[in-house]
Amino acid sequence: MKQPTAPASPNHVAVRRSWYMSAATADALATAVDDLHFTTRRPKHEVLAALIDAALASRDQVADRLTRSAS
Repeated sequence: MKQPTAPASPNHVAVRRSWYMSAATADALATAVDDLHFTTRRPKHEVLAALIDAALASRDQVADRLTRSAS
């Protein structure tokens, strides 16, 4: 079993959460994380956090998209 990684700093607390998604979405997310990681050389956890922050900033648009797709 993989052991948790120590926090990068005393102010950095990492948590692990689990959500299910389609394989296509998981693959696209992994590709985006890898591409941004290699482009920016930032750690993958920072890249994933930035992608999620961008999605959260667009929360209203995401809600609209989900509402439209449900009808």
